[in-house]
Amino acid sequence: MNNKENKKLTKDKEANFVAIDVETTGLSPVYNELIEISAIKYEKAKKKDTFSTLIKPKKEISDTITNITGITNEMVKNAPNIEQVMPKLIDFIGDYPIVAHNANFDYSFLQNNSQKSFSKNKVIDTVAISRKMLPSLPNHKLNTVSKYIGIEEDGFHRAEFDCECCAKIYIKYLESN
Repeated sequence: MNNKENKKLTKDKEANFVAIDVETTGLSPVYNELIEISAIKYEKAKKKDTFSTLIKPKKEISDTITNITGITNEMVKNAPNIEQVMPKLIDFIGDYPIVAHNANFDYSFLQNNSQKSFSKNKVIDTVAISRKMLPSLPNHKLNTVSKYIGIEEDGFHRAEFDCECCAKIYIKYLESN
């Protein structure tokens, strides 16, 4: 196998992933709760399947979090709880690599709520990728990077939209290598 064929095989394998984003009631995976999870499965860099749900937290969502995410207590009042959601998410992700923007944040919430079910999944952080690809940007926030690569829509801080932006950043990275 020559180097070009090897690189294509590696790229094809890397192009199978699940982009994930979570919205939470705060910054601590120990003390705060998940209120929304979205995951989009990609095969050969093409969108194949979507998992997205609001989650009913045990405590009320604060006005501060509602102002950031747009998610209200009314929106989650009939949503499933985390115990109902997590087994479905574990099954959806399987052994696919997890791609997230500021991945440690999302990953820590996933691990804390799944009895560390994702310990064997490769985790890819698009913040690190954007720093490598676009070192001259003023910051590497998801909306900054997304707008730079041509995503103009406004839907930041809702999990499914953020997942798609994250995936587009990762795919752009794969295409540039």
